[in-house]
Amino acid sequence: MRVSRSIRLLVPAMIMAVSGMAQDKNFHIYLCLGQSNMQGSSFVEPMDRLDVSERFKVMSTVDYADGTRVKGEWYTAVPPLVNQNYGLTPMDYFGRTMAANLPDNIKIGVIPVAVAGCRIEHYDKNFDQDSLKNAPDWFKNIMSGYDNHPYNALVKYGRKAQKEGVIKGILLHQGESNTGDTEWPAKVNEIYRNLLADLGLNADEVPLLAGEVVTTEQGGVCGAMNAIIDSLPNTIPTAHVVSAANIPQRGDNSHFSSHGYRVLGCRYATTMLALMGIDNPRVDYPENEPCIPRPDHSEGDFTFSLDRFNPVMCEIGEFDCDTRKFKTKSNSFGGWYYEKPVDISGYKYIVAELEEAPSADVKFQIYDSTDHWFKHFTTGFNGKKLVVIALAGATKNSDSEPEALDTSAIHMLGFKTDAPTTITLKRIYVTDTPPASVE
Repeated sequence: MRVSRSIRLLVPAMIMAVSGMAQDKNFHIYLCLGQSNMQGSSFVEPMDRLDVSERFKVMSTVDYADGTRVKGEWYTAVPPLVNQNYGLTPMDYFGRTMAANLPDNIKIGVIPVAVAGCRIEHYDKNFDQDSLKNAPDWFKNIMSGYDNHPYNALVKYGRKAQKEGVIKGILLHQGESNTGDTEWPAKVNEIYRNLLADLGLNADEVPLLAGEVVTTEQGGVCGAMNAIIDSLPNTIPTAHVVSAANIPQRGDNSHFSSHGYRVLGCRYATTMLALMGIDNPRVDYPENEPCIPRPDHSEGDFTFSLDRFNPVMCEIGEFDCDTRKFKTKSNSFGGWYYEKPVDISGYKYIVAELEEAPSADVKFQIYDSTDHWFKHFTTGFNGKKLVVIALAGATKNSDSEPEALDTSAIHMLGFKTDAPTTITLKRIYVTDTPPASVE
């Protein structure tokens, strides 16, 4: 019997579709799930956007509001990875480190499904969507991005990814909302087993990597959960725990700092690489916190370095250090962020100077907290190119009584715009002697 050429070509394609075989076995893909620490809760800094390998990809699982990413499509993994309004995650330096240690023909892909504040039960295959009726609006908004069913989203995008690559592992960072829940390992096991079954995966070939939460020693309010997380391999033999020992938090006792996310991501990678037989991997990011110049009144005026200017502290902005131009979008906030606060209380003034008066409404803001939504000091340029702020008596915006700005513990300062514009920075500094024009 003679078989037509079209049928001969069709049969292998059908077998591949049924068996879930990958098109490219050199495209290694990792499913990533969790709550806010996987979603990303510290600022993406300029260094995090540099030198991201084209071999490190992210599949977007939500549509970005500005249209730059569409769910179900692959992009070079320039952060933010989960959503344009979120921050740095363990995935960022996991992918970078994996790519740096594997041959050039290997690509790394991550697929994030992360929901701030979720319990592990929200990832259950049989999650009841009706249970969201009484949830806060912010939580509903995140869940709606995954059609109110995170497990289904993982399977949907996992299956799509399998048409292009092979799933090599699952990264989990969750537990804060289940602190004290001794049934957590069993619940994780059920989710893991269901994912393996629904995606046609073998546990021996697809390990589960689970990260510890901020430790009690670092001030973590959920640090007690680590004892339960550490027991996970007793329930899942192919599970491996990623330590959070000595990793700093951002100051809210729940989330890692940007430095912390980088270190944690590298630890996820070294754990996975060890499972692949690579015991002494190259790790380009150091565990010691980098030395950041800080104001010292005894040394005189202090100028905030434009090398550390971060244009994406709220919404997406762009900054060119050579031209000193800050290009903004609606509600952009760019400037300087200090996870460990800086003390400027010894100075009398802070001066913010632009090259020319802004054409749009531009404000200069100072925060004594790590969240740009919190109360803060604010002043407008009002058509001028210079603002001089007397630090003594500076107060934060408030609907009630004025509240003093704690100038001994400044976390953020910078420029806020409500509409797209471009401003050219000149110098921002603290001093005891204001410019002569305003003395």
